[in-house]
Amino acid sequence: MGHNPLSLAASLPPCRSATSAQICDALKTLRDVFCRLPAAADFRQGVAHDGLAQTDSGYVTEADEDDDDEDDVNDKGSDDAQALRDDPVERDAAVRWLTGLIGRADELPVDEESRERIVDDACAVLSRLTGGEDEEQQLQDDDLGMTRRFEFAVPSKHTSIKVDLLDTPMQTTDDHTDVGLQTWGASVALSELVCQTPERFHLDKASHGTRILELGAGTGLFGLALSSLLPCLTETWPSQAIIATDYHPAVLKNLAINLDAHMAGTSADTGATVPLKAAHLDWSAPSRAAPLDEPFDFIFAADVAYAPEHAIWLRDCAATLLAPGGVFWLMVSIR
Repeated sequence: MGHNPLSLAASLPPCRSATSAQICDALKTLRDVFCRLPAAADFRQGVAHDGLAQTDSGYVTEADEDDDDEDDVNDKGSDDAQALRDDPVERDAAVRWLTGLIGRADELPVDEESRERIVDDACAVLSRLTGGEDEEQQLQDDDLGMTRRFEFAVPSKHTSIKVDLLDTPMQTTDDHTDVGLQTWGASVALSELVCQTPERFHLDKASHGTRILELGAGTGLFGLALSSLLPCLTETWPSQAIIATDYHPAVLKNLAINLDAHMAGTSADTGATVPLKAAHLDWSAPSRAAPLDEPFDFIFAADVAYAPEHAIWLRDCAATLLAPGGVFWLMVSIR
Protein backbone atom coordinates (compact mmCIF):
# COMPACT_ATOMS: atom_id res chain seq x y z
CA MET A 1 0.00 0.00 0.00
CA GLY A 2 1.88 3.07 -1.18
CA HIS A 3 1.25 6.35 0.60
CA ASN A 4 2.53 9.84 1.17
CA PRO A 5 4.50 9.82 4.46
CA LEU A 6 2.56 12.88 5.57
CA SER A 7 -0.91 11.43 4.99
CA LEU A 8 -0.97 7.99 6.59
CA ALA A 9 -3.96 8.89 8.79
CA ALA A 10 -5.97 10.02 5.76
CA SER A 11 -5.10 6.84 3.87
CA LEU A 12 -6.69 4.44 6.39
CA PRO A 13 -9.96 3.12 4.91
CA PRO A 14 -13.30 3.43 6.77
CA CYS A 15 -13.80 0.19 8.72
CA ARG A 16 -17.52 0.06 7.95
CA SER A 17 -17.16 0.14 4.15
CA ALA A 18 -13.63 -1.10 3.43
CA THR A 19 -13.02 -4.37 1.63
CA SER A 20 -11.01 -7.14 3.25
CA ALA A 21 -8.11 -6.43 0.89
CA GLN A 22 -8.10 -2.74 1.83
CA ILE A 23 -8.11 -3.56 5.54
CA CYS A 24 -5.29 -6.09 5.22
CA ASP A 25 -3.30 -3.65 3.08
CA ALA A 26 -3.75 -0.96 5.74
CA LEU A 27 -2.65 -3.35 8.48
CA LYS A 28 0.46 -4.22 6.48
CA THR A 29 1.31 -0.53 6.18
CA LEU A 30 0.78 0.06 9.91
CA ARG A 31 3.03 -2.91 10.72
CA ASP A 32 5.74 -1.57 8.43
CA VAL A 33 5.57 1.87 10.01
CA PHE A 34 4.99 1.20 13.71
CA CYS A 35 6.28 -2.34 14.35
CA ARG A 36 10.03 -2.53 14.36
CA LEU A 37 9.71 -6.10 15.59
CA PRO A 38 7.68 -8.60 13.53
CA ALA A 39 3.94 -8.89 14.11
CA ALA A 40 1.92 -12.10 13.90
CA ALA A 41 1.33 -12.04 10.14
CA ASP A 42 5.03 -11.67 9.38
CA PHE A 43 5.59 -15.28 10.45
CA ARG A 44 2.98 -16.72 8.07
CA GLN A 45 5.06 -17.85 5.15
CA GLY A 46 3.56 -18.32 1.71
CA VAL A 47 -0.01 -17.57 2.81
CA ALA A 48 -2.15 -15.48 0.46
CA HIS A 49 -5.54 -15.55 2.15
CA ASP A 50 -8.18 -12.92 1.57
CA GLY A 51 -5.74 -10.10 0.99
CA LEU A 52 -3.26 -11.07 3.70
CA ALA A 53 -0.41 -11.71 1.28
CA GLN A 54 2.62 -9.48 1.67
CA THR A 55 2.31 -6.35 -0.47
CA ASP A 56 4.46 -3.34 -1.24
CA SER A 57 4.49 -1.07 1.81
CA GLY A 58 5.72 2.00 -0.02
CA TYR A 59 9.03 1.81 1.82
CA VAL A 60 10.86 -0.76 -0.35
CA THR A 61 12.30 -0.38 -3.79
CA GLU A 62 11.37 -2.24 -6.98
CA ALA A 63 13.35 -5.42 -7.55
CA ASP A 64 14.81 -4.23 -10.84
CA GLU A 65 16.49 -1.11 -9.40
CA ASP A 66 20.25 -1.14 -8.96
CA ASP A 67 21.84 -1.41 -5.53
CA ASP A 68 22.70 2.29 -5.15
CA ASP A 69 19.17 3.40 -5.93
CA GLU A 70 17.83 0.73 -3.61
CA ASP A 71 19.97 1.96 -0.72
CA ASP A 72 18.88 5.56 -1.29
CA VAL A 73 15.19 4.69 -1.39
CA ASN A 74 15.43 2.42 1.63
CA ASP A 75 17.17 5.18 3.59
CA LYS A 76 14.42 7.61 2.63
CA GLY A 77 11.79 5.04 3.55
CA SER A 78 13.38 4.56 6.96
CA ASP A 79 13.36 8.32 7.54
CA ASP A 80 9.72 8.54 6.45
CA ALA A 81 8.72 5.71 8.76
CA GLN A 82 10.54 7.33 11.67
CA ALA A 83 8.77 10.62 11.00
CA LEU A 84 5.41 8.85 11.13
CA ARG A 85 6.32 7.02 14.35
CA ASP A 86 7.25 10.33 15.97
CA ASP A 87 4.06 12.11 14.86
CA PRO A 88 1.44 11.98 17.68
CA VAL A 89 -1.37 12.77 15.22
CA GLU A 90 -0.46 9.77 13.07
CA ARG A 91 -0.12 7.49 16.10
CA ASP A 92 -3.46 8.63 17.53
CA ALA A 93 -5.19 8.10 14.18
CA ALA A 94 -3.70 4.61 13.93
CA VAL A 95 -4.82 3.72 17.48
CA ARG A 96 -8.37 4.95 16.83
CA TRP A 97 -8.58 3.09 13.52
CA LEU A 98 -7.28 -0.17 15.02
CA THR A 99 -9.63 0.10 18.00
CA GLY A 100 -12.60 0.66 15.70
CA LEU A 101 -11.55 -2.26 13.52
CA ILE A 102 -11.30 -4.63 16.50
CA GLY A 103 -14.63 -3.42 17.88
CA ARG A 104 -16.38 -4.07 14.55
CA ALA A 105 -14.58 -7.30 13.65
CA ASP A 106 -17.80 -9.30 13.73
CA GLU A 107 -19.21 -7.05 10.98
CA LEU A 108 -16.38 -7.71 8.52
CA PRO A 109 -17.53 -9.56 5.35
CA VAL A 110 -14.90 -12.30 5.68
CA ASP A 111 -14.74 -15.91 6.78
CA GLU A 112 -13.87 -16.84 10.36
CA GLU A 113 -10.21 -17.66 9.66
CA SER A 114 -9.62 -14.32 7.92
CA ARG A 115 -11.39 -12.43 10.72
CA GLU A 116 -9.16 -14.14 13.28
CA ARG A 117 -6.03 -13.13 11.40
CA ILE A 118 -7.19 -9.55 10.98
CA VAL A 119 -7.99 -9.21 14.69
CA ASP A 120 -4.69 -10.83 15.72
CA ASP A 121 -2.74 -8.47 13.48
CA ALA A 122 -4.70 -5.43 14.65
CA CYS A 123 -4.15 -6.35 18.31
CA ALA A 124 -0.42 -6.88 17.69
CA VAL A 125 0.01 -3.44 16.13
CA LEU A 126 -2.21 -1.82 18.76
CA SER A 127 -0.10 -3.39 21.50
CA ARG A 128 3.02 -1.86 19.98
CA LEU A 129 1.40 1.56 19.60
CA THR A 130 0.18 1.67 23.20
CA GLY A 131 3.22 -0.11 24.64
CA GLY A 132 5.34 2.90 25.51
CA GLU A 133 8.13 5.03 24.15
CA ASP A 134 11.24 4.22 22.14
CA GLU A 135 11.33 0.44 21.66
CA GLU A 136 7.98 0.14 23.50
CA GLN A 137 9.63 -2.28 25.91
CA GLN A 138 12.36 -1.78 28.50
CA LEU A 139 14.27 -4.88 29.46
CA GLN A 140 14.37 -4.92 33.24
CA ASP A 141 16.05 -8.24 33.95
CA ASP A 142 16.43 -11.50 32.05
CA ASP A 143 14.95 -13.45 34.94
CA LEU A 144 12.26 -10.97 35.98
CA GLY A 145 10.93 -10.13 32.51
CA MET A 146 10.37 -6.66 31.11
CA THR A 147 8.54 -3.56 32.22
CA ARG A 148 6.22 -2.07 29.62
CA ARG A 149 4.36 1.23 29.55
CA PHE A 150 0.90 1.47 28.03
CA GLU A 151 -0.93 4.74 27.40
CA PHE A 152 -4.64 5.09 26.61
CA ALA A 153 -6.46 8.25 25.54
CA VAL A 154 -9.62 9.35 27.36
CA PRO A 155 -11.15 11.70 24.74
CA SER A 156 -14.17 12.68 26.82
CA LYS A 157 -11.87 14.09 29.52
CA HIS A 158 -9.14 15.37 27.18
CA THR A 159 -6.51 13.34 28.97
CA SER A 160 -4.77 9.99 28.88
CA ILE A 161 -3.81 7.38 31.43
CA LYS A 162 -0.52 5.51 31.76
CA VAL A 163 0.06 1.99 33.01
CA ASP A 164 3.43 0.41 33.80
CA LEU A 165 3.50 -3.34 34.31
CA LEU A 166 5.83 -6.31 34.36
CA ASP A 167 5.60 -9.03 31.73
CA THR A 168 7.30 -12.24 32.91
CA PRO A 169 8.49 -14.95 30.50
CA MET A 170 5.91 -17.71 30.18
CA GLN A 171 6.50 -21.32 31.26
CA THR A 172 8.76 -20.34 34.14
CA THR A 173 7.25 -23.28 36.02
CA ASP A 174 6.51 -26.87 35.10
CA ASP A 175 2.90 -25.87 34.42
CA HIS A 176 2.42 -24.85 30.76
CA THR A 177 -0.81 -22.98 31.61
CA ASP A 178 0.94 -19.89 32.99
CA VAL A 179 -0.01 -17.91 29.88
CA GLY A 180 -1.24 -15.03 32.04
CA LEU A 181 2.34 -13.96 32.67
CA GLN A 182 2.26 -12.09 29.37
CA THR A 183 -0.01 -9.23 28.26
CA TRP A 184 -2.31 -10.33 25.42
CA GLY A 185 -3.79 -8.20 22.67
CA ALA A 186 -7.40 -8.55 23.84
CA SER A 187 -6.65 -6.87 27.17
CA VAL A 188 -5.01 -3.99 25.29
CA ALA A 189 -8.04 -3.68 23.00
CA LEU A 190 -10.53 -3.82 25.89
CA SER A 191 -8.56 -1.20 27.84
CA GLU A 192 -8.52 1.08 24.81
CA LEU A 193 -12.26 0.68 24.19
CA VAL A 194 -13.22 1.33 27.81
CA CYS A 195 -11.04 4.43 28.02
CA GLN A 196 -12.34 5.84 24.75
CA THR A 197 -16.03 5.23 25.49
CA PRO A 198 -16.66 4.48 29.20
CA GLU A 199 -20.36 5.23 28.72
CA ARG A 200 -20.58 2.30 26.30
CA PHE A 201 -19.77 0.05 29.28
CA HIS A 202 -22.07 2.02 31.65
CA LEU A 203 -19.12 3.09 33.77
CA ASP A 204 -20.38 6.68 33.65
CA LYS A 205 -23.31 5.48 35.81
CA ALA A 206 -21.10 3.93 38.48
CA SER A 207 -21.56 5.24 42.02
CA HIS A 208 -19.76 5.27 45.38
CA GLY A 209 -20.57 1.66 46.20
CA THR A 210 -19.77 0.14 42.80
CA ARG A 211 -17.75 -3.08 42.89
CA ILE A 212 -15.80 -4.33 39.88
CA LEU A 213 -14.32 -7.79 39.27
CA GLU A 214 -11.92 -8.96 36.56
CA LEU A 215 -11.69 -12.63 35.66
CA GLY A 216 -8.40 -13.99 34.33
CA ALA A 217 -6.60 -10.71 34.99
CA GLY A 218 -3.18 -12.00 33.91
CA THR A 219 -0.63 -9.19 34.18
CA GLY A 220 -3.41 -6.85 35.35
CA LEU A 221 -3.35 -4.38 32.46
CA PHE A 222 -7.12 -3.87 32.24
CA GLY A 223 -7.63 -3.51 35.99
CA LEU A 224 -4.75 -1.05 36.22
CA ALA A 225 -6.13 0.98 33.32
CA LEU A 226 -9.56 0.97 34.93
CA SER A 227 -8.16 2.09 38.28
CA SER A 228 -6.70 5.17 36.58
CA LEU A 229 -9.78 5.78 34.45
CA LEU A 230 -12.35 5.82 37.27
CA PRO A 231 -10.97 8.94 39.01
CA CYS A 232 -11.52 10.75 35.71
CA LEU A 233 -15.21 9.83 35.90
CA THR A 234 -15.97 10.30 39.60
CA GLU A 235 -14.23 11.33 42.82
CA THR A 236 -16.07 9.04 45.23
CA TRP A 237 -14.79 5.45 45.24
CA PRO A 238 -14.46 3.06 48.19
CA SER A 239 -11.29 1.14 48.98
CA GLN A 240 -10.72 -2.12 47.09
CA ALA A 241 -13.30 -1.21 44.47
CA ILE A 242 -11.55 -3.38 41.85
CA ILE A 243 -10.71 -7.03 42.46
CA ALA A 244 -8.39 -8.62 39.88
CA THR A 245 -8.49 -12.41 39.96
CA ASP A 246 -6.61 -15.31 38.42
CA TYR A 247 -6.02 -19.00 39.07
CA HIS A 248 -2.37 -19.81 38.38
CA PRO A 249 -0.01 -19.20 41.37
CA ALA A 250 2.82 -17.77 39.23
CA VAL A 251 0.38 -15.47 37.44
CA LEU A 252 -1.08 -14.30 40.76
CA LYS A 253 2.39 -13.54 42.09
CA ASN A 254 3.23 -11.40 39.05
CA LEU A 255 -0.23 -9.78 39.19
CA ALA A 256 0.28 -8.81 42.84
CA ILE A 257 3.66 -7.25 41.97
CA ASN A 258 2.04 -5.12 39.28
CA LEU A 259 -0.86 -4.03 41.48
CA ASP A 260 1.40 -3.18 44.42
CA ALA A 261 3.78 -1.18 42.22
CA HIS A 262 0.84 0.68 40.69
CA MET A 263 -0.69 1.56 44.04
CA ALA A 264 2.69 2.53 45.51
CA GLY A 265 3.03 5.18 42.84
CA THR A 266 6.35 3.91 41.50
CA SER A 267 5.68 5.98 38.37
CA ALA A 268 5.12 9.61 39.31
CA ASP A 269 3.05 10.45 36.22
CA THR A 270 0.48 7.66 36.36
CA GLY A 271 -1.98 9.99 38.14
CA ALA A 272 -4.72 9.24 40.69
CA THR A 273 -5.83 5.63 41.01
CA VAL A 274 -8.58 3.55 42.58
CA PRO A 275 -7.29 0.79 44.91
CA LEU A 276 -7.07 -2.75 43.53
CA LYS A 277 -6.60 -6.12 45.13
CA ALA A 278 -5.49 -9.47 43.68
CA ALA A 279 -7.36 -12.65 44.61
CA HIS A 280 -7.34 -16.31 43.67
CA LEU A 281 -10.45 -17.54 41.87
CA ASP A 282 -11.32 -20.95 40.49
CA TRP A 283 -14.14 -20.48 37.96
CA SER A 284 -15.30 -24.07 38.39
CA ALA A 285 -15.78 -23.57 42.15
CA PRO A 286 -15.95 -19.82 42.85
CA SER A 287 -15.08 -18.79 46.39
CA ARG A 288 -17.32 -16.49 48.42
CA ALA A 289 -14.61 -15.59 50.91
CA ALA A 290 -13.45 -11.98 51.16
CA PRO A 291 -12.91 -10.04 48.96
CA LEU A 292 -15.38 -12.08 46.89
CA ASP A 293 -18.01 -12.22 49.62
CA GLU A 294 -20.14 -9.41 48.17
CA PRO A 295 -21.66 -9.32 44.68
CA PHE A 296 -20.16 -7.26 41.87
CA ASP A 297 -21.86 -4.63 39.72
CA PHE A 298 -19.43 -5.16 36.84
CA ILE A 299 -17.47 -8.22 35.76
CA PHE A 300 -14.89 -7.92 32.97
CA ALA A 301 -12.87 -10.59 31.19
CA ALA A 302 -10.65 -10.42 28.11
CA ASP A 303 -9.59 -13.46 26.07
CA VAL A 304 -10.02 -16.01 28.86
CA ALA A 305 -11.74 -18.98 27.15
CA TYR A 306 -9.32 -21.57 25.77
CA ALA A 307 -11.43 -24.73 26.10
CA PRO A 308 -15.15 -25.57 25.80
CA GLU A 309 -15.51 -26.07 29.54
CA HIS A 310 -14.24 -22.55 30.17
CA ALA A 311 -17.42 -21.08 28.68
CA ILE A 312 -19.56 -23.08 31.11
CA TRP A 313 -17.38 -22.16 34.09
CA LEU A 314 -17.40 -18.48 33.14
CA ARG A 315 -21.19 -18.44 32.84
CA ASP A 316 -21.73 -20.14 36.19
CA CYS A 317 -19.03 -18.07 37.93
CA ALA A 318 -20.52 -14.81 36.67
CA ALA A 319 -24.00 -15.93 37.72
CA THR A 320 -22.67 -16.61 41.23
CA LEU A 321 -20.73 -13.37 41.69
CA LEU A 322 -22.78 -10.82 39.74
CA ALA A 323 -25.17 -8.51 41.59
CA PRO A 324 -28.80 -8.24 40.44
CA GLY A 325 -28.81 -5.89 37.48
CA GLY A 326 -25.05 -6.23 37.10
CA VAL A 327 -23.27 -6.54 33.74
CA PHE A 328 -20.73 -9.12 32.58
CA TRP A 329 -18.49 -7.79 29.77
CA LEU A 330 -16.53 -10.48 27.91
CA MET A 331 -14.11 -9.78 25.06
CA VAL A 332 -13.38 -12.92 23.06
CA SER A 333 -10.61 -13.39 20.51
CA ILE A 334 -11.97 -15.33 17.54
CA ARG A 335 -9.96 -18.52 17.04
